[in-house]
Amino acid sequence: MARFLKGINGAYSGKVGSVIGSRWRSVDYVRSLSRPSNKSASDLQVAQRARFRLAIAFLSPIKDLLNLGYSDKLEGRATGYNKAVQHAINHAIVGDYPDYELNYAAVQIAKGGLSNLLAVQWEQSAPQEISLTWDTSTNRFNAFSDDTVILLTYNTNKSFFSILESGERKDGSLIINLPAAYAGDHLVGWVFAGHRNGVKTSMSYYLGEILLN
Repeated sequence: MARFLKGINGAYSGKVGSVIGSRWRSVDYVRSLSRPSNKSASDLQVAQRARFRLAIAFLSPIKDLLNLGYSDKLEGRATGYNKAVQHAINHAIVGDYPDYELNYAAVQIAKGGLSNLLAVQWEQSAPQEISLTWDTSTNRFNAFSDDTVILLTYNTNKSFFSILESGERKDGSLIINLPAAYAGDHLVGWVFAGHRNGVKTSMSYYLGEILLN
């Protein structure tokens, strides 16, 4: 893939002959068409493709959140979704082919230069209710009182994601209300902070697993 400068007629997009022009984050690229191959995939390729499919199946429902989670300017030009998928393939998929599983603790949904939330804990505080708490410490460099607290939960029994972003760093706590149908299910979660300008985030923190009453 090559990066190119606009000519007198500007950049182009789409297929032209054997090359494809495209654009991402104000940068124009050109790449050649892939060549079809009649060779059978190796065992390593088959296994890698299975890891890729598992990562895509899990992360594609939260693609927009991942693009936000990796929107920090320090993270370069690749999409947040692509970065999260790559991280999952390399670090969060465990087991031997074809029996791959996700290690939820190793999934990363955000990465950036904002300060992590400190002393984060969650627990089931009442039926159909989860309490999330954290330290409210701030500084003038990378931890601000109005940073948004973004919580992602995943019901492993129902394969269902939920996103909550109703809290700020200064609040120190929030309550998550759950459907009655979640009783008896396992819930895992991640939390990260986002700056008011929307282009700086913290690294995500894995909260662990709760068996809901």
